[in-house]
Amino acid sequence: MGDRRRDAQLELFTSSGQADRPSAAVDPAGVDAKIAGLAQRLPAGLRLGTSSWWFPGWAGSVYGGRATGQRLARSGLAAYARHPLLRSVGIDRSFYGPIGAPEFAAYAAAVPDDFRFLVKAHEALTVARFPHHARYGARAGELNPLCFDAGYARNAVVEPYLEGLGAKGGAILFQFPPQPLAELGSPEAFAERLHGFLAALPRGVRYAVELRSRTLFTDGYAAALVAAGALHCLNVHPAMPSVRAQRTLVNGSKEPA
Repeated sequence: MGDRRRDAQLELFTSSGQADRPSAAVDPAGVDAKIAGLAQRLPAGLRLGTSSWWFPGWAGSVYGGRATGQRLARSGLAAYARHPLLRSVGIDRSFYGPIGAPEFAAYAAAVPDDFRFLVKAHEALTVARFPHHARYGARAGELNPLCFDAGYARNAVVEPYLEGLGAKGGAILFQFPPQPLAELGSPEAFAERLHGFLAALPRGVRYAVELRSRTLFTDGYAAALVAAGALHCLNVHPAMPSVRAQRTLVNGSKEPA
């Protein structure tokens, strides 16, 4: 996700406290009979969804009318969740700052019981050195002491996720964005640190990891996930091997189902 996309996320949810103000409900779009029939034929364990729910271009297909991104961010989730093909969604904003249990609970209250959320963990857990970007302020360019901090992950991410989403929590995703590999250590050292971090997290939660570096995507990485009971997030990124190659590596290491 580039700087413009990232800054848009921050503005949607944090600018002037607009995320806290109520907004008129967003109506769902009508559903074509063919789409409804397709949804009924899909396996119950297959959950389709998108990385967020606030795209204005879905007017007429997901939403019944036009609405701004800010309005959809605040009030569009319930309408999104009524589309028969959309039974999951990602919460991206949690990558830029932790979300509290009350906010997670509000999301959970807006969707049906069989709906699931993919929650991105706060980037402080996956960035070894804060990038040189204005939003990091005085921390820009400094080493990040919270990277791989299981205690911070438990308090700031896992516990609010469990308390707020409950059974509607699908997985917590740790996304390692592109960054100088020297900061994370050798591929072997990275795999070892990752395993120790994941193994120290609370049990009973599904954890997933997304890499944005081919160098870190090794047999040792896949083995670390298996040992910790975590999953690899298949992704399409210029710095990663093909999805087929990713599947071959993680399946070869007997990734858990």
